[in-house]
Amino acid sequence: MKNAVRSELLKMRTMPGVWVCFGLAFPLTALLIWAVFASAGGEPGHTYLYVHTLNQKRVLLGAGYVGITFLAPVLGVICITSEYRHKTITSTLLLTPRRALVLDAKIIATAWWCALMAILSLVTVAAIGLPWNAALGGVTSHVTDQLGAVVPGLLAATILLGLFGLGFGTLVKNQVAGILVVIGGTFILEPLLVALARGIFHYDLNWLPSAAAEALAGALARGGIGGNHDATSHLLTWWQGGVAMIGWGVIPLTLGYFTTVRRDVT
Repeated sequence: MKNAVRSELLKMRTMPGVWVCFGLAFPLTALLIWAVFASAGGEPGHTYLYVHTLNQKRVLLGAGYVGITFLAPVLGVICITSEYRHKTITSTLLLTPRRALVLDAKIIATAWWCALMAILSLVTVAAIGLPWNAALGGVTSHVTDQLGAVVPGLLAATILLGLFGLGFGTLVKNQVAGILVVIGGTFILEPLLVALARGIFHYDLNWLPSAAAEALAGALARGGIGGNHDATSHLLTWWQGGVAMIGWGVIPLTLGYFTTVRRDVT
């Protein structure tokens, strides 16, 4: 198992797509940091203002979350579909004939790299957000006091979103299709389904992946940057969101194992 995990970690380190995701995570986090300070302003002569409400402090710490909602699933998709795209799946299974072990190693590798992405977002906040907040007159300790409320949910949501992408990737195999569907589902399909269900059937599809991840992230996702709780008032509780996200990871992974991973790959 140890060698299989090392192999998967090394593979992901050599995949350009992984570094593209990390490269995008930094500017997207910086953009959200700017948005937090812009939304905190509004006073005469102050375009930007330091974060002063509880919600603003937490959203500043979790500024990387918006980018993570699609970058983490993409990382998961890349972990498995790259094997098929570059035709390395045969050699992988020859070196490690136990396919369940290969999938377990990919789960651990995906979780590791997703956790690193979450940490990168926190480092970006420390490098840009906290000094900027201090320059605007804010107190750094007032923001860092919220780490305990933000970091666990951010890490858990990031990892489970990555496992959701990995599970989806085991089903589709095609890397381009997997990435497009994940991004399209996050920004187009899921919001459309939620709006239709709420408008026509008066039912909240709050157990879909993005909504469930928001619920799990909890402290930083609820209320939005502007502090408008109406948009997220129908979220699940954090533990219900966690259960839903585990389901979104486990079910595709199980289906993928029995329908795709166990097939003849040649």
